[in-house]
Amino acid sequence: IKPANVLLDEDQNAYLADFGIAKNLEQVHKESLTAGGAIVGSPAYISPEQIKAEPVQPQSDIYCFGIMLFEMLTGRQPFPGPTPVAYIHQHLNDHPPSLREFNTDLPAALDVIVQRATAKNLADRYASITAMLRDLEQAFPQTVVLTHLAAPINGETAVYTRLDTAELAALENPYRGLRSFSEADADNFFGRDTLVQELLGFMSDGADLERFVAVVGPSGGGKSSVVKAGVIPTIRRGGLPDSEHWFIVDLTPGTHPWEEVEAALLRIAVNPPNSLLAQLRDGNRGLLRAVQRVLPADEKTELVMVIDQFEELFTLVEDEAVRTHFLESLVTAVLDSRSRLRVIITMRADFTDRPLNYVDFGEMMRRRTAFILPLTPDELTQAITRPVEQLGLQMEPRLVSTITAEVGQQPGMLPLLQYALTELFEQREGQVITLKMYHATGGVTGALARRADEIFESLDPASQMTARQLFLRLITLGEGVEDTRRRVLQEELLQLGSSSGNRSLIPAVLETFGRHRLLTFDHDPVTRSPTVEVAHEALLREWPRLRQWLADSRDDIRQQRLLAEAARLWQTNGRDDSYLLLGSRLTAFEAWVQTTTVKLTADEQTFLHASLIARDDQQAAEEERQRRELETAQQLGEEQSRRAEEQSAAAQSLRQRAYFLTGAVVIAAVLALAAVGFARSSTNNASLAATRASEALYNSNLAAANEAEAIANANIAATREVEANKEREEAQREANIRATAEAEAEIQREEAQNSERAAQEAYSLSLAANARQALEANNTELALLLALAANRIENPPLAAWQALIDVAYAPAASKEILFQNNIPLSFDLMPNGTHVLVGTNNGELQLYNLETKSIITTLRGHEGSVMSVAVNTDGTQALSGDSNGTAILWDLESGQLIHRMSGHSDAVEALDFLPDETRAITGVNSVNAPGELTIWNLKSGQMISRFGNTIDQNRYGIRSLAVLPNSNTVLVGINRANIADAPQFILWDFEKEEIVQSFQTATGFSISDIAISPDQQYILLASFDNNIYLLDLASNEIVRELRGHGADVSSVAFSPDGKTAVSGSRDDSIIWWEVKSGRILNHFEGHAEDIRQIGFSNL
Repeated sequence: IKPANVLLDEDQNAYLADFGIAKNLEQVHKESLTAGGAIVGSPAYISPEQIKAEPVQPQSDIYCFGIMLFEMLTGRQPFPGPTPVAYIHQHLNDHPPSLREFNTDLPAALDVIVQRATAKNLADRYASITAMLRDLEQAFPQTVVLTHLAAPINGETAVYTRLDTAELAALENPYRGLRSFSEADADNFFGRDTLVQELLGFMSDGADLERFVAVVGPSGGGKSSVVKAGVIPTIRRGGLPDSEHWFIVDLTPGTHPWEEVEAALLRIAVNPPNSLLAQLRDGNRGLLRAVQRVLPADEKTELVMVIDQFEELFTLVEDEAVRTHFLESLVTAVLDSRSRLRVIITMRADFTDRPLNYVDFGEMMRRRTAFILPLTPDELTQAITRPVEQLGLQMEPRLVSTITAEVGQQPGMLPLLQYALTELFEQREGQVITLKMYHATGGVTGALARRADEIFESLDPASQMTARQLFLRLITLGEGVEDTRRRVLQEELLQLGSSSGNRSLIPAVLETFGRHRLLTFDHDPVTRSPTVEVAHEALLREWPRLRQWLADSRDDIRQQRLLAEAARLWQTNGRDDSYLLLGSRLTAFEAWVQTTTVKLTADEQTFLHASLIARDDQQAAEEERQRRELETAQQLGEEQSRRAEEQSAAAQSLRQRAYFLTGAVVIAAVLALAAVGFARSSTNNASLAATRASEALYNSNLAAANEAEAIANANIAATREVEANKEREEAQREANIRATAEAEAEIQREEAQNSERAAQEAYSLSLAANARQALEANNTELALLLALAANRIENPPLAAWQALIDVAYAPAASKEILFQNNIPLSFDLMPNGTHVLVGTNNGELQLYNLETKSIITTLRGHEGSVMSVAVNTDGTQALSGDSNGTAILWDLESGQLIHRMSGHSDAVEALDFLPDETRAITGVNSVNAPGELTIWNLKSGQMISRFGNTIDQNRYGIRSLAVLPNSNTVLVGINRANIADAPQFILWDFEKEEIVQSFQTATGFSISDIAISPDQQYILLASFDNNIYLLDLASNEIVRELRGHGADVSSVAFSPDGKTAVSGSRDDSIIWWEVKSGRILNHFEGHAEDIRQIGFSNL
């Protein structure tokens, strides 16, 4: 035993690893584990008997533990060494120094414990670790509580101690907050025994796929917990044949799944190789070979590989080839007849369609998937109460029923439940956890958001901004599915601080949210670098502030992830310039970074800056090249022009000389002719003149030739200037071509996006069609999965949406309650939506749990049939009216009758609480007496006022009431009783005691029920003419008629969002309507009797 072999998990549970010198103490033979006489052990922690190569005993471990205990208490080793020889001498001859030399605050009793544990003689040490733990407990009476020693040691009895007040404060919280249960939490994991046995049955049913099981459920449904804290501990205990000999590893795919698998296999390898990565990547049988490589030769030894959060294979792995190879390798390893690998995966239900795109793996999923269903009420009660009962604490019964009612069977509620219980445990007082404490923490649905907001608001402004940036980094955006948490290296987050100069804020903010279990910390399995992630996706759903951050920054996050990936590739490839951003893509990022509020890491900023510098350098080089080419062309043109001018001037000079000489030749010729007649002696002079005339002619021709050359040179210069202009035009043309190419590339990208969208829509429509086929075959489970998959793309086609509606609301009763000895006549839903208060014909009111279909409370006090029921806004009180003209106010928490309000002239068929809930209004339905409205004081039970003939002199009854929230008015539906001129319903001001408005439809039939839209802009009127009318309260006009029933419409109700409504009729059917269009979404038929009343629940 030494510190390096003690491993701690995230909850500081300690595990002992590396049993290199462990041996079976019950062996008959005492052979050495190593070569004869060799010393086995680490010098700083070795026991004397190990040094002497004597047989080791349990007391040898106690000696090592004593050495380590000294180091834990003082921060230093008892023997300084430093060489192995020095350590050996000290272990054999020296005693540890006193602990109080290094820490005077330590109890003196600890010195005695350490000295006894490290005695040189085996017999002088503790006989067992249990005895040593007892002494340690007594040495720390106020700070250390040993509530339970998990298992007996060497046949000793397990140790328990009573809890006093000081010990109560020191109890470890048994709930998990947002974290899933781990194997170490098995003792506190309750409520899933049935599911655990079902999963073990999957693994031992003898089928050809018993080596594979997929556990699928909604986020927060408890997938990871049931595997890690339920299935795995059972396997270790031998829950399957020979499973106590099996090895177990767990991993998440991450961005590099094969590296995760390698790290997991190396953790359990008997003779670990340096690397398994190449073997794992070598074909589809690589995984199978790697498993055989790391396991011992014993054929009974198998490996259970738990792959948690399997959806990461589809959200984080970008290389399709890697994903396909991983899935095919799993199929091969599971199906091979010689395989020793068993695979358990957990995956969110909204990703179930992704594996179905891979034929072989999809078939395994189809045949071997276990779906996680919500806990039953009994299972939920166990999960709530058993962990604290083990600690000697109790919960108020009302608290348990309140929590179970609030959680119900809603999917994904378990993390919220665990977090609420975690907060509740921290706020406990004494040994009883009360309902008052529960309400103070915010309950199941409010505790998480309340705590997250409290933490955020406790931060200073700079830290709040840092927190926002951190959480935006910790989320992977869902495209067509819910967003998911993202595991991030802490170094990435610390770079955010470096880039803004607030590096010290990052660790402080992480520690603050981590301390309250909203963030979890781990290490990358390959690099061992620290990581951080959101504790659970429930935080993404339940914290409004975080949802708003995401809504405001969703596009910015997408851009940041694209930039981060590009920067990663640049860094990975040695910052090669070819990986820098170019063209329009760089321009887009340059503009985005000027407007975004998302902070960039130092690496991202460096990458973007390098791209901008490279672009500027490239542009500058291009501009310099073009400038040099232009200057060269201009200089060449100027030089040619100059030479042409010089040559032209020379030609002109020669021509002038030629002209002069020609004139001289003419004169000479005249003189020569004149001289012929005077003297023959002048013949020589004439010859000379002729010669000079020839020279003049030659010079004239030479001048003409020079002029021609000058003209030619000028033409050459002009030609070169033209060529330079052409080169400039060519450069401009190439620039235009590049611009055109970029534009065409952008068009192609848009066309590709359109093609991708078309493919997505085609796939969505295909899934929708398959969903309808499954629905027609009555396979509603498959139909729902397919319909959900069809709607995962952004803005799914209308046909996909309609398919989801048709499947989700296909006619089928999810809950049915049979009344044996009475008939339900009226009801009102409790605020939690999972309970209903029902009035019956025998005068009873029964409070039902719709999930369990069980009666919680029965209220008795009426002498006639209960015709009307109303529950107040917090569910603590209820009103009921009967056929004998009596109304009763009830306390629903105690079941007691508060007030009996008598004196009505006939049956009380309509009643409600007024907005202040200190008063109530009742209406009497009678055709033999005037219509009657009565206002009651609920504190005293006395009548405040009654309005009969004031309403109208005609005699008609009141069928329905609907109080407008936050107003002084109530809508009153009238039973006209064949009185043609009576209104169908009125808007009554109960403070002024006057009619505000009267309403009447074209048919004039009586109104049986009234429903007010959530935004209070519209009302629905159920009529005896088989129709429903939508009335605009502002204009007092009927804006739509809903037709579809074949008999009187008895009841109508808006959905919580006001977009749809349901109606019940005496034609024994229910219709689900789209209010805006009046379209029938579904028609539910098959009831045996009339539909008397209808409403929406949360189930």
